[in-house]
Amino acid sequence: MSLTGKRGDLDCVLIGPHELDFDQYEAGLRAMGEDSIAYRVLKTNSTVLDGRRMTYFDMLNRLMTDATGRKSDLHVCKLPSLAIGHLKTALHRAGLIAEEVNFFTWEQDRLVELLAQNPLAVAITSTFYVDNDALTEIVAFVRKHNPSTRIIVGGPHILNVYNNYDAKAQDFIFRTIGADIYICDSQGEGTLTHLLRALRNRRWADVALVPNLVFSRDASTFERTGRSIEDNPIADSIVDWSLFAPDFYAPTVQMRTARSCAYSCAFCQYPQLGGPLSLNSIEHVEHQLRTFKEAGVENVVFIDDTFNVPFPRFKKLCRMMIENEFDFNWFSFFRCANSDDEAFDLMAESGCKGVFLGIESGDDRILKNMNKSASSEKYRRGIGKLNERGILSFASLIVGFPGETQESIKNTMDFIAETSPTFYRAEMYYHYSAVPIHQQADQYGLKGTGYHWRHDTMDAEQACAAVETMYRNIDNSLIMPGYMFDFWSIPYLFGQGLQTEHLTSFMRTAGREMVRHF
Repeated sequence: MSLTGKRGDLDCVLIGPHELDFDQYEAGLRAMGEDSIAYRVLKTNSTVLDGRRMTYFDMLNRLMTDATGRKSDLHVCKLPSLAIGHLKTALHRAGLIAEEVNFFTWEQDRLVELLAQNPLAVAITSTFYVDNDALTEIVAFVRKHNPSTRIIVGGPHILNVYNNYDAKAQDFIFRTIGADIYICDSQGEGTLTHLLRALRNRRWADVALVPNLVFSRDASTFERTGRSIEDNPIADSIVDWSLFAPDFYAPTVQMRTARSCAYSCAFCQYPQLGGPLSLNSIEHVEHQLRTFKEAGVENVVFIDDTFNVPFPRFKKLCRMMIENEFDFNWFSFFRCANSDDEAFDLMAESGCKGVFLGIESGDDRILKNMNKSASSEKYRRGIGKLNERGILSFASLIVGFPGETQESIKNTMDFIAETSPTFYRAEMYYHYSAVPIHQQADQYGLKGTGYHWRHDTMDAEQACAAVETMYRNIDNSLIMPGYMFDFWSIPYLFGQGLQTEHLTSFMRTAGREMVRHF
């Protein structure tokens, strides 16, 4: 059986993130009940202006437009998508032609123009999604403007569906999304390359030979190919930025110097999916940074899950940036329990302006339950050292993890009060059955999934209330929401000309209005 439809020279259109219409999203959750956990979680990730609930970026744009008289259209998803960068590089090296739509929500006219070229396929990333709605909207848009092009979806959300649901449930979810082919691998560049070559032959029989796929020939029934887990050398995954115009990735760009994570936190399955920690060489990192410097990049976001691990390598990276006088403002994930005075000094001298701290809890018993390999005392010291050097810090907290009690929550609140990270977020625990702690479900009396769980010492309702209590009572650290305005918004906004005092003033206002409308 052959695939129908004519095609042009364009092999693939790569599509980045999409933000759902917030008013519709908010109305849908509100219809579930304003006291429902889903709606209360939304309220702790949004704010209110002139009686209307909105995202932080919506408020920021409204305030800036009013202040300047010029329309403001800031959005963190305008940052160049690193997933798009990796995929376009891999396809180019394989002799395939690809174009990108970095932010679907705001680049739909460009996508229509590209679809008019009758590309062989579009490939949609799912990096930022935890549900299907955004993917469904993108797929419907592509179908409307080019019914014949094949639609491929891959990325973390698809892999989570593949790993956490049985085949019948997968089929239902995939049918709802509406794409033709799903790539189920934590990397996926090699699978996409082989798939596009198979699609060039226009025969489903060739598609069926490509591993890591779930696909449908008739939009109804699904077939699965064998698994062949990708383990691409990280040196081969370096983005070729010459494929993009400099203004695509300047003034703020993301980059990865390592893949996977050296730790095994009990709430996270990423190390299981990402495989062993894989490190790029200092020389390769230096080469990329030189490219950025020549292109006018000012802000670099290192998205390695543990940038300062291994610790000696981290110091070498800092010294390399100092010796080259790159003068970037750089940001990263950082384990402040895994550092020393020399490292903190090197960070400041090399241009570190802010770090994401996966603190998770200020209670040592909960940290042990989480297998965090850290202590609250080491966290206290680390945040103090960052504050002394003027490095912005964001403390990410999980509320309600198995074993959590009202006492451990109070300890976490006291921890934030004592350490004063610049920003913090208290995120209600969301349970996946695939994470390591699930193996101890009986020990903790843990039942349920998602936001609907309970264990022996707390339930979801209590955790949700605890987040609200923290936000009402902590006043020495600013709330950083998770919905389309997270820590990576800071380097993006730096690149748009905002300074630290502008950000903190805005976030103080937005956080106050959030809490006032609980």
